[in-house]
Parts: sequence; C-alpha cells; structure tokens
Amino acid sequence: MKTTIGLILVLVVLALVLAASVNSQTTVVVKEQITITVDSAKVVADVPPINVKGRTLVPVRGVFDAFEAEIGWFPNERRVFIRRDCDVIWLRIGDANAKVNDRIVPLAPPAMLYQRRTMVPLRFIAEALGATVDWNAGTQTITIVTRKETKVTPPST
Repeated sequence: MKTTIGLILVLVVLALVLAASVNSQTTVVVKEQITITVDSAKVVADVPPINVKGRTLVPVRGVFDAFEAEIGWFPNERRVFIRRDCDVIWLRIGDANAKVNDRIVPLAPPAMLYQRRTMVPLRFIAEALGATVDWNAGTQTITIVTRKETKVTPPST
C-alpha cells in the first residue's frame, strides 16, 4: 500500500515537472534578414532580432541606444530600465508585466535572455517611448520614427 502511494506521488510530481518544463520552453526564431532603422539610420546590433510568438524582440542595447535612451541593467534582480526624456520603462526577465512610468502594463512576450543579451519587445518599447513603428513585409524592414523636437527657423527677411 505504501509503495503504491509512493509510486503515485512520484508520478504526479514527475508529471508536474514535465508540464512546467514544456510550458516554459519558448520557440525562438532568429530573424537575421530583418533590417531596423531608427530615424532613417540603420541599426546594427551584435545579436539579430528574434521572433517569439509573432513578436519581434531585439537586444535592448543597439536599438534603444539609437533612441539616445538611458539603459540600466540590474543583474541580481534580472531587471532592465529604459529612460528617454520623461518616460521610464522597467522590465524583469520573464515577467508578463512591465512598468511604464507609474502604470503596470501587460507584456507579451516578456523580456528574455538570448545569447547573453537582454531581448525586449521592439514595438512595445518603441511606442511606450513615443515612437511610431512600421513593418514592411516586402523588404523585411522595421522603420521607427522617434519623436524629436523640431526646431523652428524664423523666415529670413
């Protein structure tokens, strides 16, 4: 009797562990052919964009450096922040929520580590920083236009 209960308990625990490992696996598709531009300048990063669940993730450094954003990484907490002007975004690796300024916002997919780089959802971050994002499937190009202050030049007299 004790052996049967012990065997059932072991099988239940094993099934739970296997289910958790299957659910935690994420399919990552490398998208080396994608070109990213920020304000007409091509962005080159040391890790190519990846596609996870239909969303493009990019290394936080490289793309958001092109935004002239401040980026901070806290390895013990596995958290990253991105700040540009008055906008601040906090993300934690694997967390399905992000903090944008003072709001908690659902995030799909969450930030993740890939090839020792922090990968973040491109459109979500860019739009949270006030940029517009366009996708051209024909050329495999993501075009980002940041909000920039335009200087008004008075007309010459």
